[in-house]
Amino acid sequence: MCGAKLVFPGPRLDGHSIYEMLRAEQVTVSAGVPTVWLMLLDHMEHTEGASLPDLQRLVIGGSATPPSLVEAFEDKYNVNIQLSWGMTELSPCGVVGSRKRSMVGWDQSQYQPYQLKPGRAMYGVDMRIVDEEDQELPRDGTSLGRLQVRGPWTIERYWNFSEASTDAEDWFDTGDVATLDEEGYLTIRDRAKDIIKSGGEWISSIEIENVALSHPLVDSSEGPGAAVIAIPDRKYDERPLLVFRRKPGAMLSEEDVREFLAPHFAKWWLPDRVVFVEEPLPLQGTGKVWKLKLRESLAQGGLHGVGVETR
Repeated sequence: MCGAKLVFPGPRLDGHSIYEMLRAEQVTVSAGVPTVWLMLLDHMEHTEGASLPDLQRLVIGGSATPPSLVEAFEDKYNVNIQLSWGMTELSPCGVVGSRKRSMVGWDQSQYQPYQLKPGRAMYGVDMRIVDEEDQELPRDGTSLGRLQVRGPWTIERYWNFSEASTDAEDWFDTGDVATLDEEGYLTIRDRAKDIIKSGGEWISSIEIENVALSHPLVDSSEGPGAAVIAIPDRKYDERPLLVFRRKPGAMLSEEDVREFLAPHFAKWWLPDRVVFVEEPLPLQGTGKVWKLKLRESLAQGGLHGVGVETR
């Protein structure tokens, strides 16, 4: 890093401003949340001749990264994408995307399924997936459970809280629902508070969102243009509802969106409703979609008057 220049974007994080800064400063490596790069990609897709000749690598973390975002930067703009995952309580990194030594000779098609995962635990970080009884689940890439972490720089307790935030064995419950595969690669399936429990089965809001964000008519110019939240259901307890922002002038119906999603999911995963909104989706300070605000708006009939009455 000797002699490297550190560039801060300032208050303007829209796609145009980030694009101009990256080019003017000849940035080679950058890091940020998916929201920033979705806005950058949207700007570049609508700018003739757009390119980032100096940019070699983007490190993306903070929330789920749509595979379509990774593929667009890799294939169209020759930018290497490296995913990561962490949280403030981990100070802050937990995993980072990297090839194992056994994968060094692999071509891109072999490595891509692993590249689309946040990565493997960093040195000093232990991870495990547990069920509702805190029993460790196998690392098979399919066993879904709560993600717990521990390590020398993991939080012990929150400020002004007397109770420890970890258990007797120093495991910290992250609040994420995840899987670990045989190679140790982590996949965050959802936040525990956002995952949809329908008829006793779990539906990942993140996985539906990632496919919805690849729709050619989704508007991500001012942040992610799609989000999934749960709505109450008398029969199944909860069902998914997709909030979708269309590009200006786009003609798109609920059924069009469901048909787009259908090849990727079991039928019972498909959203019961698709609500189209004209305004950008609410964002937290971290750039993540503020799902609490969406739930509140829905409960108050603010999403085009759609209520949450059970069927």
